[in-house]
Amino acid sequence: MTAVLKALLSSALTGLLGLDAVQAGQFLLSRPAFVGPLLGWLNGCPLEGARLGILIELLYIDFIPVGGVVPPNGAAAAAAAVLAHAGGLAPSLAFFLGLAAGVAFSPVEYRLRAARSAWNPLVEAEVRGGVFALRRWLARAMLIENAALAGYALAWAGLGAALALLPGITRLYPGADFAYSLMPWLGLSGLYFRFRTQAYKKS
Repeated sequence: MTAVLKALLSSALTGLLGLDAVQAGQFLLSRPAFVGPLLGWLNGCPLEGARLGILIELLYIDFIPVGGVVPPNGAAAAAAAVLAHAGGLAPSLAFFLGLAAGVAFSPVEYRLRAARSAWNPLVEAEVRGGVFALRRWLARAMLIENAALAGYALAWAGLGAALALLPGITRLYPGADFAYSLMPWLGLSGLYFRFRTQAYKKS
C-alpha cells in the first residue's frame, strides 16, 4: 500500500471516528489515545502513533465543552500528528503540528454546528406537517461532519509531508526534541492537579 493511499484511508477513518464525539455512539473512539495507535498501526509506526496519541490525550483531557466553547479536536490532532510523522516529519515537530491542527479545527467545528442549527426551523416545519424524516437530517449531518474532518486531516497530512521536504527543517529538531521531551511531564502534572482537585471536591 502506497503512502498516498495510506494517507487517504487514514483520513477517511479519522472522519468516521470523529463522529463518535458528537454524532454517534460516544464510545471514546474519537479520543487521541485511540486514534493515535490505530493510525500509527495503519501507517507502519504503531509505537510512535501510540506515543503521539497518548501525549495529545494528556494535554487535551482538561478541555471541557461548556456552552458555546468548542474545545480542540483530539481526533484531528492525533491524525495530523501521526500522518505528518508517517510523511517524514520528526515525531517532535509532528506532535506540535498535531496540537496546532486540533486547535485550528475548533472554528471549523463551530461553523459546522452553526450550519446544523440553521436546519432546526426546517425540521420543525416538517414535523408540524406530519413528515418525520429525522434520519435523513441525521445522515446528512454525519456525512458533512465526516467529509469535513477527513478532508481536514488529509490537508494537514499534506502540510506535514511538505514541511518534511523543506531545506533546513532539521535545524528545528534539537529545540523541538527538547520541548517534546518535556510534554510527558507537562501532561502528567496537569493530570495530577486535575485528580487532586476532584479528590478535594469529594472530601
